[in-house]
Amino acid sequence: MRAGDDPVLIWGQPAAHFCLGQHQSIAAELVADVPVPVIRRPLGGGGVWLDRNQVCLVLVAPRDFFPTHTHAWYAHVLSPMLQVYAEMGWETALVGQDVWFNGKKLAGTGAASIGEAGLVGTSFLLKFPVQAFTQLIASPSAGFREWLEVALQASLTTWSDYADVPELAWLSLVYRRAAAGIFDWRWEQARLRDDERDAREEYRAELIPDADRQAKLIPYGIKINARTYLTEREFDGDWVRILTHDKVIVRIALSVAPDLPEQACIEITPTLAALTNRLNQLVTSVDAHLWAQRILLTAYFAEE
Repeated sequence: MRAGDDPVLIWGQPAAHFCLGQHQSIAAELVADVPVPVIRRPLGGGGVWLDRNQVCLVLVAPRDFFPTHTHAWYAHVLSPMLQVYAEMGWETALVGQDVWFNGKKLAGTGAASIGEAGLVGTSFLLKFPVQAFTQLIASPSAGFREWLEVALQASLTTWSDYADVPELAWLSLVYRRAAAGIFDWRWEQARLRDDERDAREEYRAELIPDADRQAKLIPYGIKINARTYLTEREFDGDWVRILTHDKVIVRIALSVAPDLPEQACIEITPTLAALTNRLNQLVTSVDAHLWAQRILLTAYFAEE
């Protein structure tokens, strides 16, 4: 693409598959013998589940279509999507690069620059198979998988939670009408030409993961959303499991302290001194200072 070229919006409902980020490992992130296709996109970020219950859209446009600063791309490009939600009567908002509704993530978004073009991808999440998704994630324990399912249910929402799933034709019409009003676009619908399909098939082979890495993108755990992380780490046969939200430990479990309340640390700043003091108050059978250190070595907090 060059300056002044028309933007292109790629729109569709993909077959079920798991898409890893550029620096993720199948062995570290997913169970063995994953029952769906797995690809690794040539872009960063975490693992994404895609299926027919998502209407995916990727805007590809010359760089001069986008604001100067990359962090402003999301509000710019997602404005038609937010208009669609507004027409549903839903007061959605951007939290970082994602769309949230009623305190939960409704749509995830990613962006990249490739050559002279920028792209932003997102989806209308109509339904999400939380339980099936959690069964694909490599988990250090059954307890970790249980916490993951609960955390996803608490932090993720979908269209079907509030309304009937729309017809694709209707959703396309409402979205195109919103984008035409915001960007002054006039739509021309098209399918890939034969030469474009051939180029796509040639490129697809490059997405099949090989030379697999062994490290997890999020050490010892997984990103639930931009604010929430679940981690579990083993220490000499014992373990720590932690759910964080922003800079707070909202749920915790220690194998050596089964009676420790899961919300024991929710009201404290997670420093070594504060955690040691809290453990001394609640657990007398462990080395509080040692386990406070292990908690901090396990926890993953949202970045500023």
